[in-house]
Amino acid sequence: MKHILLLLLGLATLPCFGQNTDSLKKIAFSNLPAQKQLNAITLIIKQSPAKAKKQLGPIAMQGLNIASGLKNQAAAGMLLKTIANSYYLNGSYDSAAFYYNRAEQVFNKLNKQDTLTADYISLAAAYAKLKHYDKAFEFYNKAIALAPKTGSRQQLMTVLNQVGSLYETTGNYREALNYFRQSFDIRDSLMLVEKTKASTTEAYSHNFMGDVMGSIRQKNDSAADILKTIEVKKTLNDTLALSINYFNLGILYKNKQMYPEALDALKSSLQFSAQIHYTDMQSSAAYEIADLYELEADYKQSLIYLKKHVEANALSNTKGSQTVDQLQTKYEITQREDQVLKQQFEITKRNYWMAGSFIFILLMMFAGFFYYKQLKLRQRNIAMQAIIATEESERRRIAQDLHDSVSQIISAAKINLTVIGDELPFDNDDQKARFKKAIDLVDNGFREVRTISHNMAPWALHKTGLAQVIKQFISNIDTGFIAINFFSKGFDAPFDDTIEIILYRVLQESVNNVMKHANATRLDISLIRTEEEISLTIEDNGKGFDTTRPEVYNGMGLNNLKSRINFLKGKVEFISEPGKGTLVSVYIPVGNKVL
Repeated sequence: MKHILLLLLGLATLPCFGQNTDSLKKIAFSNLPAQKQLNAITLIIKQSPAKAKKQLGPIAMQGLNIASGLKNQAAAGMLLKTIANSYYLNGSYDSAAFYYNRAEQVFNKLNKQDTLTADYISLAAAYAKLKHYDKAFEFYNKAIALAPKTGSRQQLMTVLNQVGSLYETTGNYREALNYFRQSFDIRDSLMLVEKTKASTTEAYSHNFMGDVMGSIRQKNDSAADILKTIEVKKTLNDTLALSINYFNLGILYKNKQMYPEALDALKSSLQFSAQIHYTDMQSSAAYEIADLYELEADYKQSLIYLKKHVEANALSNTKGSQTVDQLQTKYEITQREDQVLKQQFEITKRNYWMAGSFIFILLMMFAGFFYYKQLKLRQRNIAMQAIIATEESERRRIAQDLHDSVSQIISAAKINLTVIGDELPFDNDDQKARFKKAIDLVDNGFREVRTISHNMAPWALHKTGLAQVIKQFISNIDTGFIAINFFSKGFDAPFDDTIEIILYRVLQESVNNVMKHANATRLDISLIRTEEEISLTIEDNGKGFDTTRPEVYNGMGLNNLKSRINFLKGKVEFISEPGKGTLVSVYIPVGNKVL
């Protein structure tokens, strides 16, 4: 019943194709023999215009029934295909797939299944548009299996290309790359056939390009040699040579499995060859880049560059031989220039070696001289350190002797005199006053010895720090005739023993000079330590002196003061003029250590 309704609908909508078609329809639906009916239906299908193909389903269904009755497999296969095409054109893809599969079964028995290749490709493309990817892949695979039997490599290239596009759409770049490579290999072989039929000039030009590429691959240059050549070509702005040498470098890196370096070199080759429209080199570089990305499993990038390879091939095939001929001429000139440049490079390299050797000898002499100076400086510092250590040791010994021996004797003398004074009867007050004065002199001597002992070896330096020792020193010398102001920062706790001792001795020497020679009424002392340096300033308002007179330094012990500061890699400045006082400034870097 369903087939009868479909048949009536088809007959109502089937357009009139002329008198001959009407006659064939009468025969098709007459009571004539079945074979005549089948022949008429076959002719109707063949004569139908393209716009009427989608309306042939009902009449093809009638013919299928007749062909089945006659067991005419060839007609049945053709009619099944016609029904499938009708469903396909009406958008009923599942029904079309059903009848295509039935047609395939019939054609398999007849060994003519390849006739469905184009139909399977169309149906797969339709499913792809609807995003029914599983069905699209199913029918593309059928087309791939049938395409080789058609004998048309173009058809196989088409279906492989479409399958690659479908895999790319679904994000499976690895499979997309696989199918595109198969399609592009067929395309390249077809283009090669066309090139062999080209004119003699074009064939010669392509042979030239083959020679160039062959020579590139056969070269045994190292990466360093090629990089040197590239630098020379950059100075000459030789784009052709740059594209060739970068390609050569990329292949060398690729063979050594240095893939990132190979990619950089081949991309540079692609860039330079594009500037001069060197399409054969563009094609080769793009192909090698695609291969590298595939080796690194970056199939998306590999696919992009594989397509660039195909585009470059197409350009190479359409632009003709003029550009290649120009490149050939330029290449030959470049080869000759390379020979000249290599000779110049060898001469330049020899000159550089000579200059480098001379410079190396000079540097070695300078290094030797510098080492000698450093050695002398180290020896001098060691000697200075030994002198300072000896001086301080001797000062401590003398201070200890004064404290333990002389001080004790004077103290005992004072005690005995005091006892005797209590026991002696004095004749008069004047005699008693003179005796008391003698005791006071002994007491003053005791204090003087104690002060000298402390100044020679400041015992508190290791416990309380430099600032406290200087305060004690100032209190011992305070006579009331000179006002002494002291400011300290950063020395409340003990610091470095060597630095503190040297600073203390410098301060002692400077203050003693002020007390002995300056006739000053005011003395300002500042001691500051920061993270970078230590500064000590001693300023008085005394009579000053002429700093240009060398004998002044000898008389005041200033040379000894300078040598101590130099030992600490510091510096000392004397600013003074007659009648304008004196300023002594000492600066010592904290970070420096004594050698």
